[in-house]
Amino acid sequence: MPDMRRLSICTLALSSVWMFAEDAAPAPANPEPRPVESVSKSLVIGPLVMDSPSDPDRFSNLPRLVLDDAGHLITAPARWDRSDWLMAGAGVALVAGTAVTLDRSTATYVTNHANASSDRVAKAVQNLGGAPSVLIAGGTYLAGVVFKDPEIRATGIDTMATMGLAQILIAIPLKVATGRSRPSAGLGAHDFHPFKGSQSFPSGHTTQAFALASVISEHADRPWVSCLSYGLAGLVGLARVEQRQHFMSDVVAGGLIGTFVGKSVVSYNQSLRAKANSKVSFSFSPVVQPGGYGFSLAMKF
Repeated sequence: MPDMRRLSICTLALSSVWMFAEDAAPAPANPEPRPVESVSKSLVIGPLVMDSPSDPDRFSNLPRLVLDDAGHLITAPARWDRSDWLMAGAGVALVAGTAVTLDRSTATYVTNHANASSDRVAKAVQNLGGAPSVLIAGGTYLAGVVFKDPEIRATGIDTMATMGLAQILIAIPLKVATGRSRPSAGLGAHDFHPFKGSQSFPSGHTTQAFALASVISEHADRPWVSCLSYGLAGLVGLARVEQRQHFMSDVVAGGLIGTFVGKSVVSYNQSLRAKANSKVSFSFSPVVQPGGYGFSLAMKF
């Protein structure tokens, strides 16, 4: 995975110039010099430059890109192989195991050890899974546009798409369908009222934080970035537990959802970008020079 810099594009120049005499008569021995005129027109086919018509990250193409991402996520199980299903099963088992072994004990511990200091820290940390994460994603996108860096711009786009799709397609429907009561309600870890308004499972803040972390980790491709990103996302989940807004299994589920969607979106969108950038483009440049004229043809791929 490249660093946050524009990928270089190989260029094969095929230049041909035909010089034609202006008339059949021989040219004078000392022709009067004329100013050189050069007219250059380019016809580019394919996203060889940032924001070209075929660039999947172009602003006007973003709705189509997000819809493609949504379709890719919805149909993902149809493409899973045995290892993918085993991974999904392991995730479900992890959430269920956490619910059985840790939900009640951690909720009791938090209730018995709550204090003003931990409350202040938790309230500050949990914000990373709220509106600030959206601002980070939007700021990353704008930075990529301003500095004309397609990798940074792609990171912002993938982050916004991941956070939106993780919430809309998975987290919110699960919240509504399970109707789990929050720890602050005091009804216990196993109080579920499907479609009745309770929204503890899964943790939306944790989903958001891990969506952000997974996309940054995938694009940066650096171990220390991954450790920092996922570490901060994990703290968001713990902060939500401390605030008695979620049980531990809610947090684990949110982390798995955000990570799964983030990795899927980045992998799919990067394949679209690679496919678009592999297209060949042609640049045609008419040229007028002293004593004749011609053209230059360049092919880029």
